[in-house]
Order: sequence, then C-alpha cells, then structure tokens
Amino acid sequence: MKKNLLLLALLAFAAVSFTACGGDDDADVTPVNVPTQPFNDDAIRLSFVKETIDYKRHDSKDGYVIRELELTESGHYFVKLEKKAEDDVTRATTAEYAYVFGFYTKDAQGNYVLNGFGTITITMTGNSSATVSITLQDASGASVSVSVTVPTPPADATSEATKALCRNWKIQSTRVQIQGESGFYQEEGCNVNSLFEYIKSHAKLTDVLPENHKIESIEFSKNGTFALMYANGNIDKATWRWVNASEGALSYTWDFADMGYSFVDGTASVKINSEGTSQLKLFGTAVNDKKEKKNVTITVNMF
Repeated sequence: MKKNLLLLALLAFAAVSFTACGGDDDADVTPVNVPTQPFNDDAIRLSFVKETIDYKRHDSKDGYVIRELELTESGHYFVKLEKKAEDDVTRATTAEYAYVFGFYTKDAQGNYVLNGFGTITITMTGNSSATVSITLQDASGASVSVSVTVPTPPADATSEATKALCRNWKIQSTRVQIQGESGFYQEEGCNVNSLFEYIKSHAKLTDVLPENHKIESIEFSKNGTFALMYANGNIDKATWRWVNASEGALSYTWDFADMGYSFVDGTASVKINSEGTSQLKLFGTAVNDKKEKKNVTITVNMF
C-alpha cells in the first residue's frame, strides 16, 4: 500500500542539535535537564527471526505472524506483524506489514503487561538473544515460548543527547516556509493534509494524500526507532542512528519500503529547552513532476 505522507518525509532528517535553552542557533551542544522516562531501563527491541508466532488481528480476516516486538522508554509497545502469504515467492515480493501498539506496564513479577495484546516475560540468554514467553490476550489465551534476537542497540544509546531526545513529544504547532515565498503557513497541531496543501500549491507538487492525517506526537527511542502517532489511531515507524552524536547528526531508514514521498532529502535541527519543550526544524527539497525544486523549512514546536 503506497503511502504518500508529508511527514514521512518531513521527518527526513540528517542533523539534530541540542541546546539547554531556547537561545542562539549556534550555541554549544549541552546536556538537557529533562525528566527521565518511566521505563528507561526497560526499552528493548525483540526480533522474531528463527521462530514466529501466529497472530489474528481483531479487525482483519487475514492471518499474521509476529516479526518484532518493541518496548519504549515512555511506556509504549509496538508489535510488527507480517501478513501470511500463500507461498514463499509471494512472501518475498509482496510482503505486507501492520502494527499493533498501545501502552504497557510492569507487574510485581517483572512481567510486561501489554494492554490489548497480552503478557510477555523476557529472559535474556546472551548479549544478543533472549527467550520470550507470550500469553496472548485473545479468545484462545494462547501461551507460547520462543527464542528471539535482540538487535544491537545504536551507538551512544545511553548518551545525554539520546536521553534528551528519546521520549514521546506532543505537537503544539507547526509552521511551513518555502523558498521564494514572502509569507508562511502556520497552524496549531500538525494536520498533514493542510501542510501538504500549502506546499503543493506553492511548489506545484502532484502527490496525493489520504485524508485525516493529523500527527499528535512523535516518539523517539534509544532502541533506534521513532514513530509518528496519528489522531486516527495509526502509526508510521522508522529506524534512526547517530551519525555524530556530539554534533547531533542522525540518519534514518523507513520501516516499510513503500513509504515514499517527493520530499525525500533534508536535514533538521532541534532545540530542547530545560523546561522540557522543544523546537524541531526540518529542511528539505520539494520536487514536482517537472523536476523543479524548492527548499522547504518546517518548524514543529513540541512539548
């Protein structure tokens, strides 16, 4: 399913810089005094490579298998599902994915209770492997134990810059400025459709957007992932890594190969204030079907 979402590319960033307060753009990178997240020590990604678990979504007749399970610092879980295919050839060429996600808690026995999904117990068996016991929260209440892989955490996963970035950021307002235009577009929140319409009208883009894409928050994790969380209950995910943590430089790769958009190349900078607010500036190039280019700056204020 082709996705043409502005903020899938709006978050096409390569550089982020941190400052202790909202001042001058050239301030030195400084650790930010922001609260520690409630599940900072529990954040982990689990990859179901050797063994998979069947899963039935309540909103679909199709069968799925669990491919990945992630717990984040802020208390969200994400379960990546792969749709079952009829044969290996079909699976290799037309694999389809979906997510189940929500909040999780930790009980007195150290089990993780994933609201709407089930309960999991993680037993590390090495630096990069673990055994996971899952009791699914469905009609069958099926319980199964499998071996999983724990991907190596990104470099600087425990750095102050990573701790400052990795949390769920609520979006307050968004502004779009386009090269050569004297004005700008600004709105409360982040309605992707209205932002896209402004860029489309001034940069002559031809992409088509689905309706009702209002992004409510952006969540980064030291697991090397980030998620766009929409008001309609959907999400999009990507992986990120530091290119140069001391300078705040990052690179990213979208989780699904079909997350394309013409706004595909850019950089970003963010200021994280000591009171826990931030401003994310994203820089990119809008390219239309005539190969005409215009630089675009999108500023997202978050808290």
